Parts: sequence; structure tokens; C-alpha cells
Amino acid sequence: MSNVRRHVHLLENPKSFNMSPRSNQSLWPVLTSLGMLVFVAGCASKEPRADRFMVPPLGSTWTSANRTTGSFGSGDVQLTTTRGETTWKDQRIATYATPRSSLLVNPEDGAYIAVLSPDGEELASWEPRWGFDFPLFVGKRWTRSYRYTLSSAGRTIPYDVDCHVAGYANASVPAGNFKAFEISCRNTIKTEETFWFSPELGINVKLNQTRLPGNPSGPGTNEVELTSQSIKK
Repeated sequence: MSNVRRHVHLLENPKSFNMSPRSNQSLWPVLTSLGMLVFVAGCASKEPRADRFMVPPLGSTWTSANRTTGSFGSGDVQLTTTRGETTWKDQRIATYATPRSSLLVNPEDGAYIAVLSPDGEELASWEPRWGFDFPLFVGKRWTRSYRYTLSSAGRTIPYDVDCHVAGYANASVPAGNFKAFEISCRNTIKTEETFWFSPELGINVKLNQTRLPGNPSGPGTNEVELTSQSIKK
């Protein structure tokens, strides 16, 4: 299956908004290393395609390295994520848990629901659920509106997101080399993001984020790369 040329598009992060520096810096590495969205892709002879979402098997683990600057905080952090399950509002859902927090994920479409503290307190949530628009293929674009609630601050922020599947190519990270979809998104809070999702592993293997001047939290960068994984399909 041949590589499709990559086109980088500006992207915005729904988790970027004006909050206290302490809460902003503590939540961000946790959110970005949780694995975010996962999918399974069916590749045709001419065009790679991710037809539907699929979480990694229960008990799977993966570790990511975070390198942050500016408003994201300074320094390097490594976090290991474990795929679990829980009941949330009478529904059985998937969890991506680190020692710092758990990301709640809808198992049907892979969209983010909420972030919980280790003791189960809700830290943040999305309405509607934040996620990608399947099927995914090179050139696909979508725009959506969301409301992000930072529960600890009692603040809800509306924003719009524009996403674009920019390409499909090899992503080289410390954990290895993986064919991945490159997905760029842009929101209305002046943040750019690019995700690399691996059909082989079913998780993102790389993430780049940049807060531009004018972002409510101030400028900064965050780079996330997969360093190891034990995902068994």
C-alpha cells in the first residue's frame, strides 16, 4: 500500500482554554498521554481507510513521553496508560487510566466523555463527546461545535473545531515505526494539533501541540511520543 502525500493543517485543541496555570499544567500531560482515540482501519488497494472505532483489548498498556514548554509547563514526563472499564451514568464505558487521572471513552465511537481524578471526581467533560468523524481517509474534513466544562473551576467554554485527515505515512517513534494516519485539527482558541494514529496498534503513536500567541493560556508546546506498548490484538 503506497504512502499518500502528507499535508500539514493547523489544528486546535478542545482542551486549551483559560484556566489557572496550576490546573492547566497538571491536566495537560495527563490528557495528552492517555491514548486519546483508537480505531481499526481497513485498507483498500489505493487508499487507506479507517472504517470504525475499536478500543485496545482490556488490560492493554502503553507508555508515552511528554515534552512540554511555556504554558504547558516545563520538563519531560512519562506516563503509562492502562485500558480498563467502568460504569458511567448507567453505561459501561472504556477507560484510559494513568496514576494521575482517567479518560472516559465511548466504546462505540471512541469519543471523549470526561476526565476523572484517581478518586473518581470529575475534572472535565465535553458536550457533545469530542471525537473523530469515522470513516477516516486521506482528505476527509469535518467541523463541529463543542462545550468544554472545567469542573474544578466551574467554567464552560464553547468552541468550534475544524479537522482534516492530512495524510497516511510512516511515523517513527521510540516504540518503533508505524504506518499512521496524520490528522490535523484547529479550534477557535488558537491552538494547533497534529495526531498520528496507527491502524496496527489502534492508538495514536504521536501528538504535536502548539499554543499560538493569543491563546488564553499563553504560548507553549507539547510533544507526545509512544515509547513502549503491550497491546495484543
